[in-house]
Amino acid sequence: MIEEKEEREEVSMLDEMGDPKELEMKLMEGARELDKEEGEAAVISGDFSKMALNKVVDALNRVNLIFKAPPYPSFEAEVDTLPPEFIRNLDMVNAAARDAGRDELVFSFDDLKSDRDLKMLAGKLDAAAGDKVLAAYLAKPQGMGDLQNQFGIPAMEMSGGDTNVMTTKKPVMPEEDEEELFMARMRA
Repeated sequence: MIEEKEEREEVSMLDEMGDPKELEMKLMEGARELDKEEGEAAVISGDFSKMALNKVVDALNRVNLIFKAPPYPSFEAEVDTLPPEFIRNLDMVNAAARDAGRDELVFSFDDLKSDRDLKMLAGKLDAAAGDKVLAAYLAKPQGMGDLQNQFGIPAMEMSGGDTNVMTTKKPVMPEEDEEELFMARMRA
């Protein structure tokens, strides 16, 4: 009897959704619109060499470690237009630096036209990779996950706990407790 009721509810939900082919067409149209918007949103063109691009990729991958994001692959050839996923990854870092209040690490995509500009970008990314304020911001729960989701960057699973946190001081134990601990061990 309960199964029949659940089955009727499922059928009514499917009826409300409409024809599966119409639903699929709507979803595909939405996906096409998103792809079109993404393609139009950020087109960065310039005279970029393979070596300069890969220096940026190396620096970006050091920053991606802080984000626990997968590394971006190296470029195999020179490109005139930067790929959208590369721009998204850079934009994620830029947004994090802006949100963390690290304005000196923020860069403008409009300035990327030549290898010299890429060298400046690689320097900012290297600085971001070693920036303790940015790392602390990303270590907070609201820092990293929201930005990765917002820019479509998958999270990379890391084993062994949080590698960004280091303990510099040993916990201070009062002397009385320490003596009491030793005495308890001697009694046993």
